[in-house]
Amino acid sequence: MNLSETETLIWDWNGTLLDDVDANVKVINKMLLKRDLPLLDLHTYKDIFCFPVKQFHIRIGIDFSKESIEEISAEYMELYKSYESCLKLNADAPFILDSINAKGIDQYILSAAGKNDLLRMLDHFHLTDKFKGIYGSEDICATGKVGIGQKLIKDNSLNPDKAIIIGDTVHDAEVAKTLGIKCILYAGGHNSYDLLKSESKVIANLKDIDI
Repeated sequence: MNLSETETLIWDWNGTLLDDVDANVKVINKMLLKRDLPLLDLHTYKDIFCFPVKQFHIRIGIDFSKESIEEISAEYMELYKSYESCLKLNADAPFILDSINAKGIDQYILSAAGKNDLLRMLDHFHLTDKFKGIYGSEDICATGKVGIGQKLIKDNSLNPDKAIIIGDTVHDAEVAKTLGIKCILYAGGHNSYDLLKSESKVIANLKDIDI
């Protein structure tokens, strides 16, 4: 997708810029093993992961009559943080972000991750100053990004017709549609190509964005 008429790029974080899918599968499988539930392989995970994340947990067998979403989310975050030191950026991410900034296109982060965790990780990878704004959730339950996206647009007086959302899940396409923004989906993240292809334009690598 050519960016010649684009003023704003809105990036998802987990699975798009941050390569954390394998770590996430390991975390989920630890949670499943603890509950004597069937484990997931990568292919199955990418076919069933969804937002709100509570719905994903229901799909994999979590019983919310016994545990709350807050308890499950806290357990997930504790396990996820144990893998953070091993996480890396998508190999193409730094080059793409710098190239787009060089074109004068404003870039933002729109994530369902908790805002404090998001800021900490962006700082760790020395990416914070590459974005004009960073928008994350006020809690850790990952309910979705529509409301956060609406705030991003309002706060920055963005023109949806000249913006693009880049993400890796069906939810990113749903958010883009609700906000009236074009969307590019990256197939190397948390949802499979087969799920994404019916939602929007799909790219195999971030470098496939026409910059």
